[in-house]
Amino acid sequence: MKINIVKSLVLGLMVTGLTSCDFLDVEPLDSYTESNVFSDIALADAYLTRHYTLPVNGFDETALRFVCDESRNNFSWGSSYTLTRGEMTPDQYGSFGIWDSYYANIRSCNIFFNNIEKLDADENEKNSMIGEMTFIRAFYYMDLVRRYGGVPLITKTFKLDDEEMMIARNTFEECVNFVVSEFDKAAALLPLQQTGSKFGRATKGAALAMKARMLLYAASPLWNTGNDISKWKAAADAAKEVIDLGVYSLDPDYKGLFLNSKSPEIIFQRLYTSEYDNGFDWPNTPNGWTGWSATCVLQEMVDSYEMEDGSMPDVSVYSKATGNPWKGREPRFYASIVCDGQTFRNNVVDFWVNEDGQTGGKDSEYGTDNWNKSDTHYTIRKFMNESLLSPWEDKGSQPWIYCRLAEVYLNYAEALFETGNEELARKYVNMIRERARGGNPNVLPNITATGNQLREAIRHERKIELAFEESRWYDVRRWKIAEKTDNGPENGIKIIKKADGTKSYKIEQIDTRKFIAPNHYLFPIPNNEIRKSSKLEQNPGYDKI
Repeated sequence: MKINIVKSLVLGLMVTGLTSCDFLDVEPLDSYTESNVFSDIALADAYLTRHYTLPVNGFDETALRFVCDESRNNFSWGSSYTLTRGEMTPDQYGSFGIWDSYYANIRSCNIFFNNIEKLDADENEKNSMIGEMTFIRAFYYMDLVRRYGGVPLITKTFKLDDEEMMIARNTFEECVNFVVSEFDKAAALLPLQQTGSKFGRATKGAALAMKARMLLYAASPLWNTGNDISKWKAAADAAKEVIDLGVYSLDPDYKGLFLNSKSPEIIFQRLYTSEYDNGFDWPNTPNGWTGWSATCVLQEMVDSYEMEDGSMPDVSVYSKATGNPWKGREPRFYASIVCDGQTFRNNVVDFWVNEDGQTGGKDSEYGTDNWNKSDTHYTIRKFMNESLLSPWEDKGSQPWIYCRLAEVYLNYAEALFETGNEELARKYVNMIRERARGGNPNVLPNITATGNQLREAIRHERKIELAFEESRWYDVRRWKIAEKTDNGPENGIKIIKKADGTKSYKIEQIDTRKFIAPNHYLFPIPNNEIRKSSKLEQNPGYDKI
C-alpha cells in the first residue's frame, strides 16, 4: 500500500520543531509504502511526528471561541454563524465538525500499530513511540466523544470490500473506558519529560491530564444523569495523579505563559516556529494595524470579569461613563481583552466614532481598513505577541496550549466539590485566584462560598481563567447550561466621541444566538457518513430537521 505522506511529514517536522531526519533522497516522494516507512527509524518517527500537527486547536479558523458565549467571528469562518444561529444540520454544519478528518487520522494511527513491530529499533525507543501514538489516537477519540457522544471505536484498518466496515457506534461509556485505558497505557510508556529534539512530544503527565479531562466530562450532568458520585471521585483522583507528579507549577506570569513554550505550567502543547508561525497574530490584530479583528469579544464576556474587589461590574457604568468604563477590573481582564483607549503594540486603540456618524478612530468602522473593524468594538489580547509590530511580516512562535496545570487544578476543584469536599475545592480554586492577583492582596479576594454558590464560583473561575482556550464550549454543554448561555443576543459596545473629547458608551446588539435542545448539545454526524452504513445512528434531533 502506498502512503502519500512525505509532504505532510516534512511540513509537520518544520512546524512542530520536533526531531528531524534526512530521508528525502531515499525514494520518489509520492511512492512511500508501509514497508519503506516501517523499515527506517527516521521515516517511522516522521510518520509519528506528523500527528502532532493534526489535532484542531484554538489558533485555527474554526476555533470554538467563535461559537460559544466568549466571542463571535468577524467573517463567519468555518460557517460559524450557521452554528450560532441554530442552523446546523447533518448536511450543512460548517467546518467545526471533525468526524472526517479525525477518522482519517485514526486510520493513520492504526497503520502505525499494524506495522510498528516490524521496525528494527531499540525496544525502549520503540515503546516510547508506541506510547506517543497511543496518546495521539486516544486524543483524537476524546475529541470525537466530546463532540459527538459515543462513536465507532476502530482499532484496525479495513479493506475496501471488508463487510466489517459497516459498524455501529459504541456507547458513550464504552468510548470513555477505551479512552481512559489508552491514556493509562500511554502514561506507562511515556517519560515524565521530553527534552532536546523531543521537547513538545507527549509525556506521562500529558496522558494523565487528558485522562482526567475525559473522566471529568463523563462525570458531568450531560452524561452522568443520575449524579453517580463515584464518577466524580474518579475524575478527582485522576486530576490528583497529575498534581502529585510534581512536574508542573503555576506560572506567575499569566499573560506571558501563553507566549512561552517553556512555561512550567504547560502540560501539553503544539509548538510553532517563527518561520512557520501559528497564523494567529495578524488575523486577530485590530484593523488599525492592518489586522482583521477576527475575534470580536462579546460584551457578555467582557462583563464576566470581576472588579478588583471581587464584585461583578455594574453594567449601568456604560450609560453613566464619560471616561474609562473598564477601570478597576481584575488583572486577567487586561491580559485577555483589548478595549478602546488601551495601548496595543505601542499604539492607542481607537474603536470610537465621532458624533457626526461619518468619521471615527482608526480601529472603527470609519478607519483606514473599516471592513475589518470589530463588530463588538473589542478584540482579543490573550495569546497575542505584542512585540510583533508588523505581524504581516513578523511571525509569532507562541505555542497552542492544549492543557496546563491551572485547568487540572480547576478540574480537581470541581470534582472535589461534587464529592462533598468543599474545603479542598476552595483551596485549589483559590490557588488560581492567588496567581491571578499578581501579589496584590487587595485584588480578587479568596472564594469563601459554600453549596451551590461555590459550584457557580468554580464554574465562573473556569470561564475567566480558561477564556478562549477551547474549554468554555465544552463546559456549558457538559453542565447542560448551553440553553441559557448560547441563546439570546450577542452584544458589543458603541462608543461616541464628542467634540470636547469625552466619550459616551452604549451596549448594542450585533446578532442573535439560537441554541436548540437537545440537538446542539452534540454535533450531528455528517449525513454522508450515515448513508455509508445502516448501522450508524444519527444524534438526537438532527434526523427531524
